Amino acid sequence: MGSLKLYATVAGCLAAASTFGAAQAADLLSPPPPPPLAEPIADVGGGWYLRGDVGVSHYEGGKFSNPAIPNASFYGEDMGSGAFAGVGIGYQFNSWFRMDATGEYRFSTGVKAVDRDAVGNFLGYEKYSGNYSAGLFLVNAYFDLGTWYGFTPFVGAGIGYAHNNLRSFETSTIIVSPFGGASGGTIRNKSHGDLAWALHAGIGYDVTPNVKLELGYRYVNMGKARTGLVDCFCGTVKPGFHVKDIESHDIKLGMRWALGGPAAPAYEPAPLMRKY
Repeated sequence: MGSLKLYATVAGCLAAASTFGAAQAADLLSPPPPPPLAEPIADVGGGWYLRGDVGVSHYEGGKFSNPAIPNASFYGEDMGSGAFAGVGIGYQFNSWFRMDATGEYRFSTGVKAVDRDAVGNFLGYEKYSGNYSAGLFLVNAYFDLGTWYGFTPFVGAGIGYAHNNLRSFETSTIIVSPFGGASGGTIRNKSHGDLAWALHAGIGYDVTPNVKLELGYRYVNMGKARTGLVDCFCGTVKPGFHVKDIESHDIKLGMRWALGGPAAPAYEPAPLMRKY
């Protein structure tokens, strides 16, 4: 009987010791892992952005020709400089690639040229002057080349459509011949659409996480334009002129506004708690 009591006492002590050890071990275990991260909530607007641009342009090219006077040689062709303003919408696909579609109006600039035409004993010098304006629509792709201290250089290219307008043209002619003479006329307005393409380079700056300022250079080729018929003061109507290879070197200042803000983290782990 005494032996049974002894065995019972020893078994009770061992059970208590085991329970105490398990409790201590549980206290020493690290806290349970945090719950899995929830799916991030998409930003309103995602990677969409709006943009606005203003700039100045310097035109080159603008080569004159007229099939009705194949012997004429044109020189002094000048399309001057002008200004433009435009808007657009785009999408930022990731940190290095984006695309946008833009439309702009290119304000009127003066155009002039002179031709020299020799036929028989007649030598004519004809001067032309008028105004050029255009609407330009482009789809552009850009590659952002990394960001340092908020500055992001980029390059890009675009393709689209130019709606070229030649207006308010006049012509004056001086004829050098045994009899001399002078004439002139007006040239009718005309619009002509053609393929346009562009190359971009520039740098952007993060004004805020959602607003970026851009300073860029753009080369743009707007194809050709045509004038209307020539109404000569002598009473005849002559064919109009072609102006091809209209090129422009542009300096642009633009702003981009992101439609979606940076997302907040969906989950933050709770502070680590330990039991002592």
